[in-house]
This record gives sequence, C-alpha cells and structure tokens, in this order.
Amino acid sequence: MRYLLLHSVVLLSMQLGAQNRPPAISSPDVHPDHSISFRYFSRTASRVLVKGEFLKSPVPMTKDTSGIWSVTVPPVQPDIYPYSFMVDSVDMADPNNTYVFANERFKRSIVNIPGDQPLIHSLQEVPHGKISYHLYESSTLGTTRPLLVYTPPGYSYDAKQNTPCFT
Repeated sequence: MRYLLLHSVVLLSMQLGAQNRPPAISSPDVHPDHSISFRYFSRTASRVLVKGEFLKSPVPMTKDTSGIWSVTVPPVQPDIYPYSFMVDSVDMADPNNTYVFANERFKRSIVNIPGDQPLIHSLQEVPHGKISYHLYESSTLGTTRPLLVYTPPGYSYDAKQNTPCFT
C-alpha cells in the first residue's frame, strides 16, 4: 500500500511539473529569403513586440492558443543585428536565443543573417598561424612564467641565419 501511494505521488508530481514547463520553441529562425521568425512564450503577457535595428519601428507579435507569441518580419539585409522583445512595456532579451549582445545597461539578443558571400564576421576557411607555449624565468618576479607566442601562417625560423622567414 505504501509503495502504491508513493508511486502515485511521484506520477502526480511529474505530471504537474510537465504542465508548468513552457513548450520548446525556436527563436529566431532565419529563412532562406532572409526573413526572420521570432517566437516568445507567455500565457499572461497582454502585448509583445519585437524591436531591432533592422526594423523601422517595433513590430507587434500575435499570440496563439498555447501562449506562443510569434511574428515573421520581411527579408533583412545580411549582417549581425541586436534585437529584443518588449513584453508589456518591459524590454528583454530573447530567452530562447543564447547569442547575446551585452552592453553596460541592457542585454539584447543577436540574430545573424548570412549573405551569399561570407561577411567579415563569418567563419571562413583561412590559413592559420600557430600558438606556441613556452616558459621563461622572470627576474623581476623571481619565478618561472608561461608565455604564449603567435606566429603567422608560413612563418619559420632560420637558425643558421638567426632570422625569421616566410614561405
């Protein structure tokens, strides 16, 4: 009997916990035409807007029956943009986006709109240099200290002439 009661309590608590958990949503979603869909979950909010430097003014979002607010904005010029949600007059970062732009007063989320050609901030396959780890004796501190040395791609050292060279 005790086992049955304990089992019932555990199942009931799991069901109640699942009901309070917000649904898994994706935001932002950048589409192939460079339009962007934003989503935010709140059953209690009365008004949600998306604000961003790629918009002329804040855009209202619409709420579905499950409490998910959403909007898709027209195509945006490729770049990285900060944005935020205004939830009942409170500015906040997108809780579903881990990429944030943090300044002194406010954290905003970031959306990356990729271009047809890689943008300056895009990861690209480029030649890489080398980082070497060395130790040196610091006479000022009287201890051994670590040192990192970066050498650009193609760098080598010619020990015979005691000079650096590039290949």
